[in-house]
Amino acid sequence: MSFRVAVVEDDSLTRLAICSALASRGIQVVFDAASASEARDHSIRNYFDVAVLDLHLGIGPTGLDLARAFRRINPSVGIVFLTSFDDPRLLDANLPTLPGGAQYLTKSSITSIDTLMSAVHLAHSGKGKTASPGAKTELGKLTSTQVETLRYLAEGLSNAEIAKKRFVTERSVEVAISRIAKALGLSPDATRNQRVHMAKVYFRSSGGNTL
Repeated sequence: MSFRVAVVEDDSLTRLAICSALASRGIQVVFDAASASEARDHSIRNYFDVAVLDLHLGIGPTGLDLARAFRRINPSVGIVFLTSFDDPRLLDANLPTLPGGAQYLTKSSITSIDTLMSAVHLAHSGKGKTASPGAKTELGKLTSTQVETLRYLAEGLSNAEIAKKRFVTERSVEVAISRIAKALGLSPDATRNQRVHMAKVYFRSSGGNTL
């Protein structure tokens, strides 16, 4: 079955690799773009069945914003999110639910073109279940508020600074960090810096990205 795909990825080498891989399997890439604004311009002039979108497109609209815009134009368009983030809440703790039937792939999980093709076909068929990213990751047991607190910690903020960001007391932050550490299986070991290990979990889950 032949269908048309749009690719939106801000990293030029990654975008080229995705387009080349799809073309090698006979998939027509109707356009590729590096930003949401560029993609919106193309989408007005081109019809496509599936959009492969980087979730994090730098400053400005996210891939999720773009997906919602595409769905308003064509409710049946398939969506594949391709990202470095194991859990989309690392991009935004209050990120809305992914569109129905959307597939979610971390770039590190793509070991062959077959992985990407499977996601594209599921998105196109409309029969694939909406992805549940983050559920089976290290951060899967954390609430969105805890993920946000972990992000602040990884960025190097003190408890006092986190408290100001979240409009709570320092004591509340201390309790929150203790609960996060417990959820992540990090025991209060005096021989290691717990905050450093928590930050490592965050950066590992974000693929080394900083927000």
